[in-house]
Amino acid sequence: MKPFFSYYGAKYQVAKHLGAPRSETVIEPFAGSACYSTRWNVKKAKLYDVSENICLLWDFLINSSCKDIMAIPSTFKSEDEIEALEIGQQMLCKFWVAKGRSEPTSKISPWYFKYNESKDCRVWGDAVKVRVCEQKPLISQWEIQQSSYENIPNYNAHWHIDPPYNNKAGSRYPFSEINYEHLANWCRSRNGQVDVCENSGASWLPFEDLCEVVSSRGRRTGYKSKEAVWRKLEQEIKIGDAA
Repeated sequence: MKPFFSYYGAKYQVAKHLGAPRSETVIEPFAGSACYSTRWNVKKAKLYDVSENICLLWDFLINSSCKDIMAIPSTFKSEDEIEALEIGQQMLCKFWVAKGRSEPTSKISPWYFKYNESKDCRVWGDAVKVRVCEQKPLISQWEIQQSSYENIPNYNAHWHIDPPYNNKAGSRYPFSEINYEHLANWCRSRNGQVDVCENSGASWLPFEDLCEVVSSRGRRTGYKSKEAVWRKLEQEIKIGDAA
């Protein structure tokens, strides 16, 4: 699958370096755009996020019909046209008319007007609607819940944990105040397989360098983000353990 929406700090490029899930069910406690589960075509995903807007959007994507998607206008001339949509439709469009954000906005970016007549998925349009409709059957067993990480049951599963980074880049998220010592102990206590993502240089877990990726900003400036990971490996989980 391709990303369902653009999101700041998404892990679509990094996901291939992390490798395939080591359990049938994937849990993403800081879901965002859930690009790890998306990249690996995960059949069963349990998504959690503290952002009400992110949860509204995933609930719409999981439970809406293709008719709901195709009913959204393919182009917008003003923010008022987006605000007039149903809430789930709004959330989806707001992440596509101003890309790479951590929260939705109805403010349409110059990028949108530059590419809104293109036939690809760079911005919102017919191609995006087709992508979403084609991929929707693949997320029929996904779940979304608004919750902070510490309230998630300790399932046996593959945990993809991608919190706001403990640096300046991480501070751009609206919910970036995290006790990293508490989070580190929580990550260590998870049942099953665990991958925790960070920028290289983070020290709240013994991270190892993973890869360098070019972000959307990097395509303009040449900047590469240096990604790191901490893994907890356990015996392979039997299918159904996290059902």
